[in-house]
Amino acid sequence: MEKYAKLTAGFIKRQYYPHLLLVLLFVTASGGFVSFKGLSETQASKVMEMYAAFTGILLFTPLFMPEQDGQIWDLERSKATPMWKLYLPRFLLAFLVFVLVLSAFLGFMVKGGGSFDAFSLFWGACCEILFLGSIGFCASAVTNQAVIGYMLSVIYYAANIGGGKYFGNFALFQMMRGEYGTWPYWILGATALFTLGVAVRERMALR
Repeated sequence: MEKYAKLTAGFIKRQYYPHLLLVLLFVTASGGFVSFKGLSETQASKVMEMYAAFTGILLFTPLFMPEQDGQIWDLERSKATPMWKLYLPRFLLAFLVFVLVLSAFLGFMVKGGGSFDAFSLFWGACCEILFLGSIGFCASAVTNQAVIGYMLSVIYYAANIGGGKYFGNFALFQMMRGEYGTWPYWILGATALFTLGVAVRERMALR
């Protein structure tokens, strides 16, 4: 346990802290880009789906960055360390920050007064944004390049603007249309992609 805590602390210090600072800046600057006052259900959904959605990409895509260094990757493989034990603390850290950020956005909107179902909005946004973040996570795991993970996540996000009908139940921005029933598909997709990402790294470690 102590070993993985030290590894996670090293990950934060060397690779992850710029992303945490960027997310903090993203939240603090949000008032200059979106309004939180008197939002309707559609407007509140738009804040979550069009703006807060980027936190999933920022937090989950870079979790494999240390292993982009070949020496670090070879060292981890030589110690026969189960990859899931290495990545689980990173994922939990990202998930905790993710929940705090979405809670902050929801708190801003509730404080601003509005007419929307806070629980349904929060739950739906969690599932949707986790799914978006899992795309970057999995792509980064497969390619060993966080940049590609960012690119594919952003491409998927952009492709859903006006082209959501082509993605079926996995289309983004459904809550803005008043549809809250697609969250099981988002959470299923996110679970599959997060699991696949770790499984790919486990397979790579055995080569």
